[in-house]
Amino acid sequence: MLFSLAVMFISFFVGFAMKRGGLCTYAAVDQIVNDKRMERMMVFLGVAAWATLIIVPLHWLIPMDISVSFTHYDFFIALLGGTVLGLGAFLNRGCFFGTFVALVSGNINYITTLFGLSVGVAFTQIYISSIIPVTSYVSYVNEPMTGGYVWLAVMAFFALFIAFSVKLNKDNFFIKKMDLDSLNLQSVIAMVTIGLGGALLYATVSGWNYSDVLTNTTSMLIGTQEMGASFIALLSTFSLVAGGIVAAVTAREFSISKVRFTLILGCFVGGALMGSSSMFIPGGNDGFLLKGIPGLASHALLGYLTMILSMWALVYIFRNKRN
Repeated sequence: MLFSLAVMFISFFVGFAMKRGGLCTYAAVDQIVNDKRMERMMVFLGVAAWATLIIVPLHWLIPMDISVSFTHYDFFIALLGGTVLGLGAFLNRGCFFGTFVALVSGNINYITTLFGLSVGVAFTQIYISSIIPVTSYVSYVNEPMTGGYVWLAVMAFFALFIAFSVKLNKDNFFIKKMDLDSLNLQSVIAMVTIGLGGALLYATVSGWNYSDVLTNTTSMLIGTQEMGASFIALLSTFSLVAGGIVAAVTAREFSISKVRFTLILGCFVGGALMGSSSMFIPGGNDGFLLKGIPGLASHALLGYLTMILSMWALVYIFRNKRN
């Protein structure tokens, strides 16, 4: 009972922070290309850094209960998955984070993203499951050794640097160059909350977020796995959504959007690509940031970098054709 209440509490505030922070990889890449600013992207990287400070030490302390991300070394699949994920997020005009933010804000067009995600998962598992990597290896930070300590120290420095950059001197050349002086306190609080809370949920609740619930439910319905989403995962997702809606309502940013056919089409196709890619990387960009990268998983590092580069190329090419 106490564990369930704790999960609901953490999920609620993670959802609240996701909406208030306005996290979306597409928006971050769009800001880099069109505004020549990168504070949104630095917040994303800060989320991964803060997640590292939770998941790695906990794994070292209680390795039987908390695990870091396993990885695979099929780099072609990681590259392919990252590219497809980037394309999907571009067509969807939002990543997994961005889709959540849009939905809790009342943008009903993104409901079709959920259908697309389910279709992509089903198609991949039924027709191209042979390309899903099956061999997993432990990461380089699996044990408290030199490499793990160095990784933890680097991420701790970066996490603190980003968190306190809002208070740094705005005349500092490096800070101005990175646009970190424009980080507001709300973004920093959202970054820390999502990094710590999201990593803790990944470490303790299997399939805790909306995309994992959708994936597990789809897999059960098509018969590729016996069990669907667990009760605690459903509880976590419900609380996550509730937190996001409360954040939107209290900020007066909740409104039911108009239905737009072109956006619906883009959301469905983009969602399908995102769902498919999450099967053979594995994980979406939320999994990359909150578990894969903190665990120094090779596939997550390569997949995330490829996703960003593919999105950057697409946004750059079509920068004059934005809706």
